[in-house]
Parts: sequence; C-alpha cells; structure tokens
Amino acid sequence: MSNLRFPLLGLAVVLVTGCGSDPLRRVDALAHTPAPLELSMTDARQALASAPICCDAIENLPFQPIPVNFSGDVTLDATAPAYRFDSGKSFFRAFVLPKDSKSFEVRLYSQAGKTVLAPSAMLLDSRLRPTRLLDADDFTYAPASGLKGDSLDARLRIDRTYLDNPGNEYYLVLFTGEQQTQGQTTLEHPAKAYAKALGNEPPSLPDPVAQHAPTGVIKMVLIEDKVAGQQANTYVPAYSIGREMGNDLPSVPAPAVLPETQAYYRQGIDAALVAKDLERALRLADEAARIGDSEAKAYLLERIEIK
Repeated sequence: MSNLRFPLLGLAVVLVTGCGSDPLRRVDALAHTPAPLELSMTDARQALASAPICCDAIENLPFQPIPVNFSGDVTLDATAPAYRFDSGKSFFRAFVLPKDSKSFEVRLYSQAGKTVLAPSAMLLDSRLRPTRLLDADDFTYAPASGLKGDSLDARLRIDRTYLDNPGNEYYLVLFTGEQQTQGQTTLEHPAKAYAKALGNEPPSLPDPVAQHAPTGVIKMVLIEDKVAGQQANTYVPAYSIGREMGNDLPSVPAPAVLPETQAYYRQGIDAALVAKDLERALRLADEAARIGDSEAKAYLLERIEIK
C-alpha cells in the first residue's frame, strides 16, 4: 500500500510526529501546492476498512500540540490513526490548540483533485467534552483562485478573551463520515476560471467532478488576533453545540455546570462590578446562562441591587 504523499512549496520541515509518519508538514505560508498523489478510491476504502481502531474513547485520541502561528498540511490517509465516530469509521488527526494566546481563527482548506476529503471538524473543551461539530454542510467549495487550488473551506473562531475560562475550546479533531464519503463535489473547469479572470464569457465545457474519499489533505492555518481581547461576532460559546453555525449535536447532552465553573463566573461578575464595567458583567452572565447556569443573571441582578 503506497502512502499518500504531497510536495511542498519552499522550505518544509516536519513539525510533529504521532501515530503515523509526517502527519503535519509545516510550510512558510498558505500557498498552492501541487495536487497530492491520490490513492485510488478502492485502495483508500480498503485501507480504511483494514485500519485498526486506535482508541476506545475520544479522550484517548493521540492529540498533538500546534502553535498559534501554524500553517501547514494535515494528511488523513493510511498513515493516520482510525477511530469509529458517531458518523462512522474514519482516519483522523487530533490537535491541542494554543491555550495561552490571544483569540485566533482556524482556517481549513481540504484540497480537491480527482478526489476530495469532505471534512468534519469537532471542537472540545478542557475536559474533552464536544462543544461544536462542523460537517460537510459547513465546508463550502471554493474554486481555484490565483495560486490556490480547488478546495472545500471552513473557518473556526477560537475565543481566548478569558484564558482561565473552563469552557474554552482546547482541542480540535479532523475526520470525515461514512455518508460524506459517498458524495461528490463539482469543480469549476480551469478554462472557465481563466475566462472569468480575463472578464470573458466562460466556455461551455463540462465541469470536472471530485469524488469524496476517506483520504485527503487539509491545509490548516491559524491566525492570531492582532489586538488582545478582540472578539469577533462569529465566536460560538461553549455548549452552544454550534447552533449559531447551523449545526446540532443531538447525541451530546448539555453537561451539568460544575461548581468551579459557576464560581468562575460569579467571581468574574463581582470583579466587573467592582471595576464598574457593567457591560462585561452582563456578558459574563449571558455566557454563563448559555452553558447552563440558569441562576447567573439572577445573581447579577442581586449584586446590582445590593450595590
């Protein structure tokens, strides 16, 4: 069985080694790389079918730390570990996200050629409880543009406004689902893209189709905020289960709020009121309510009345 390989533009070094060879390759910047040598669909499916299950639970996955300025390719192929997710068996890569940084964005580009991996992305909190799940519907096709090839793209916002927030998202898992591997993505014909770039009428040519495969390469880029404390409108708080992004995780019940989590928000509300920062106190109470602390807003009102 030949391994999926991919050349890189410019100097590349191996960043991390885990359960397989070269699970991550570091590159200097996001740039087009030639399409990887693709396994045939039959070989890819056989490789997944014969791959052993690495772990018996999500918390036992081999998580690999990455820095906040990471930019590189992530391979999901026969060299990657396999796990049986709710959506089916899949090769995967699991990461520990930066914990003490500014807030940052994660950009994902699943590279398309004759085949393409239709990804899923799962985010987990400090206790490895799922907070968000993005699937194929959240990855949109982006045609080739400039030096960037065809890809399925998504962006994730990771909030670090409060570094000691126990609900912060600290882990990311990339994989795919059995249903997703049965689909296909229609790509834009290169001649049409070229004509559009020149402002001409695109030729009437059939567009190529990329079959969804259980293997592929995802370019991942982390971009840290320039200003500390900056918070984008796309931030999805812990245990919203991604509903703000059109996702749902009906199989994951909202966990009970831990006493230390409740105490964290109470202390934060008190500190904000002492500093006469009512806006921050309201934001903390609202976030606490979203993770299941139904008494947080009443606590805030009580503290305001006392003062």
